[in-house]
Amino acid sequence: MEDDGDLYTGYAPGVADAAVTDSQQPTAQNAFSGRPGSGMASRSGMPGTGTLVGGEDGRPMTSNKGSGYKSAPKTASRRGAAGGFDPLGGSGPTGPALPTSGPLQKRSESGPEEMCRDTERKVNTLLEESTQCARDGDLGMALEKAKEAGKKERLLVKQREQHGLQDSQNIDLTYAVCFNLAVMYQKNALYAEALQTYTHVIRNKQFGHAGRLRVNMGNCYFEQRRYPNAIKMYRMALDQVPSTAKEVRFRIMRNIGHAFAKLGQYQDALHSYDAVMEACPDHATGFNLVVCCYALGDREKMRQAFTQLLSVPAPFETDDSGETDVELDTPMHSDDLHDEMRRQKILAHRLTISAARLIAPSIFPSTGTDPGYEKGYDWCAEQIKSAGMSQLGAEVEMAKAIAHLERRDFESAVSELKKFEKKELALRTRVATNLSFLHFLEGNVDEAQKYADTAVDYDRYNANALVNQGNCAYARADFAAARNAYLEAVGVEADCAEAIYNLGLAHGKLGDWQAALHAFSKLNRLVPKSVETLYQVAACYDALGQFRQALKWLDVLATMVPHDPGILAFMGSIHSKTGDEGRALHYYSEAHRTFPVNMDVISWLGAYHVKNEVYEKAIPYFDLASRIQPSEVKWQLMVASCYRRVGNYALSMNKYRDIHKHHPHNVECLRYLVHLCTDLGLKEEVHEYVVKLRKAERLAAEVAAAPADGPGAGEFMPAGWSEDRGGGAGLSDFAMTAPPAAEPPSPFQAPHKEQRLASGAGEPAPGGGGGGDEWGNEVLGDDLLPGFD
Repeated sequence: MEDDGDLYTGYAPGVADAAVTDSQQPTAQNAFSGRPGSGMASRSGMPGTGTLVGGEDGRPMTSNKGSGYKSAPKTASRRGAAGGFDPLGGSGPTGPALPTSGPLQKRSESGPEEMCRDTERKVNTLLEESTQCARDGDLGMALEKAKEAGKKERLLVKQREQHGLQDSQNIDLTYAVCFNLAVMYQKNALYAEALQTYTHVIRNKQFGHAGRLRVNMGNCYFEQRRYPNAIKMYRMALDQVPSTAKEVRFRIMRNIGHAFAKLGQYQDALHSYDAVMEACPDHATGFNLVVCCYALGDREKMRQAFTQLLSVPAPFETDDSGETDVELDTPMHSDDLHDEMRRQKILAHRLTISAARLIAPSIFPSTGTDPGYEKGYDWCAEQIKSAGMSQLGAEVEMAKAIAHLERRDFESAVSELKKFEKKELALRTRVATNLSFLHFLEGNVDEAQKYADTAVDYDRYNANALVNQGNCAYARADFAAARNAYLEAVGVEADCAEAIYNLGLAHGKLGDWQAALHAFSKLNRLVPKSVETLYQVAACYDALGQFRQALKWLDVLATMVPHDPGILAFMGSIHSKTGDEGRALHYYSEAHRTFPVNMDVISWLGAYHVKNEVYEKAIPYFDLASRIQPSEVKWQLMVASCYRRVGNYALSMNKYRDIHKHHPHNVECLRYLVHLCTDLGLKEEVHEYVVKLRKAERLAAEVAAAPADGPGAGEFMPAGWSEDRGGGAGLSDFAMTAPPAAEPPSPFQAPHKEQRLASGAGEPAPGGGGGGDEWGNEVLGDDLLPGFD
């Protein structure tokens, strides 16, 4: 932007100005001089301020400039020519030339001070990088940077000592480097090195406030479970902290309480927590105080501690109704402050509910007809509601219903849950879900279906309710409807483990093993250490005929659950299918040794030894089977036939007679007795058994005309492997899902440890890979009869 032209350009100094020499000073004009700017000549003959050199018009009367001066030419001032502003004076074309200096000399970078400053900058950079790596979770790199910063700092100290610059030592930098190194040792669980570094810092008298680092040393001892040393360090640090730093002091006291609690000294821990709650209360300390009172068994102190916990102010502002001004559950707010408020709210609510569930069964004694836990839950709910937390009070009332359920008091649990049917919608949804689960456990599928539908009507996006709907359909053998319900539940909650697991089972029931494998594989990625899921993956590969993959997953499973009879039997079954009888025998024998009453394993081992004509080894298995199933006559017939095969006719005859004594109408036993007596020349007994045989045959014919089940009749069906394998929907937090109440084992209930995974591995026969060696599935042939001469 160009400068505006000067209005007074061209006005030359007056005569009076020209007559003033360097030694003279202009004096103010008196009354006879005329007023400046009047356009009149003065009495002394000097031109007025309005006179323009050259006879032109006078300058404007509005001028505020001094008279007798003129502006520099516009072009000269803009271009920086002679006559412009010269702060040095006399450097223009009319003044003397001043000497000019050259450019500023650059400071030498090789000086000792500059070298020390450069090293110091590198140390600061390494410290920043170390803390940045620690924040990003790269603790190993953070430790390396901290060590490198320590080396650079020691080099810096040596450089300053060599050049006599000890006065410029940076004590704060030395402290920062040592402190950061100790912290990084601690974060990497190198507690010995961290303690050594902390001790070095504390012993340095130059660090005025280093004594507070004993708190960190106490934390190291705490992590090492050396609680007495931790208490000692905390108390020494407490002496170092001034009384004005109240928050720090109470945090240290809280740590002392933690250490006493770990040592089991609950009375000392209670004193520490009580001191903190009186001066600087918080929910975590209040909960710990309740736990200590519970451990001491003092009912009165439990009630007092719970009241103190409820009196802790909320960590955020609330309105008069007790609700937050900002709804913390709305997705519109996602800033850091909102997230912190939500975290603190969830923590406070969780600790309050946990404390109530902990002490409710214990704060009132039980009498003969009045269980104390009901009164305890009612007292806790009343106290919470009086504190202005009605929603948490409802949670405690729901926990009371769960307590009834844990004590197998289903009627009281249902009655308690039905009280919520007229409350707010969110509670009604959860209550309907839980009622569906309870009715399902009782085997009342219709009522379970009704409440599951109600829960879905209240909240279409309730994954637990949708799982319950699918379970009810599964119990009615409507596997397609169950699959659709599970798919919808997965669509609502993609990581719902119950829905994914049950979806895989439903696909298996529908014969879609590839889809079942996909579901179980997805669940395995979500829950990688679930043995039930790994078993189902192996079962899917087995059903698809991919035996190598099945064995691979079973090997992984065997390392997680060693000596499990179901897994060992499953592996034996797969090896039997592939024709590897040796490994099949090994795994079946291990399964039998671990769980000797599994009829499938016993049947396979007995049939294997008979197939290899090692009847002596088959006898113990068939004898054990006959004792496990005394009403199954075929096991006893197998024992007698094995004795016959090894040539022990006396034991064989005695066994047949014993069978006839307990099963007098068994046709097969009488035939064996007739053949044996004939071979042994016992003619009188032959006649007796022939008469009984004909009578038994007539009776069998009559039974065949009018079919009816009886002892020894019908074909033996092994227990077999069922597709219904253990697993689980389980309870969620106050919102439970239930398994179908089908014939055991249920596909949604995890079996007991000794029976887990033993409930299903496809449906292989006991001698699956051998082809025609399944004694238990066939009528005994002539190869086990005495034969005729």
